[in-house]
Amino acid sequence: MSAGSPPDRSRRDTREAILACADDLLRRRGYGGFAYQHIAVQLGIRNAAIHYHFPSKEDLGVALVQRYRTQFHEWIRSLPVELDDWGKLRAYFARYSAQLETGDCSLCPGGVLAAEFAVLPQAMQHEARLLMRDTQRWLADVLEQGRRDGVLRFRGDAIDKAVEVGASLQGGLQIARLNGSPCFAQLLTQLSLDLIGLGDAAARECLP
Repeated sequence: MSAGSPPDRSRRDTREAILACADDLLRRRGYGGFAYQHIAVQLGIRNAAIHYHFPSKEDLGVALVQRYRTQFHEWIRSLPVELDDWGKLRAYFARYSAQLETGDCSLCPGGVLAAEFAVLPQAMQHEARLLMRDTQRWLADVLEQGRRDGVLRFRGDAIDKAVEVGASLQGGLQIARLNGSPCFAQLLTQLSLDLIGLGDAAARECLP
């Protein structure tokens, strides 16, 4: 049978559907809050079909975090080349804001993985560290280049600022689950004030 035949595509489609469903469950329930049966019921498939692609839940978890890393790098490559570094940060902020628009109280994967890190399988912990490393390195590079170009301003090392920004965004999503999306908008305004030194009204106009 040639590559790319209908059965091959069907298997790939099933695998992707399993990962997409697991992504939704992880964001809403956490890694420990769902089992293969939840996925099987939602997709209308048997547990055996899931085990075919992912023999263990750890295998599924590892593939899921690898998928997050791939999606993040694809997002970076999709950014318009004309964006300055503040524009890149605005686009990054928008990724978080979009999660609030779903209205399902889901969290970002990084926040979920961090909260459950101690009980994650070792292989998942490794992939989660790689995801965090990639995110922080990209943020640090954008922040440092923006400071050199005079677009951004902050004190201290860029990697330290990247950790602060990332932690603020993840924490902001959790607080927004309690207090609603306006408090997340307040967080973005404050980050804007800190990074570009605009007045409050101007900072709001610069938000996603």
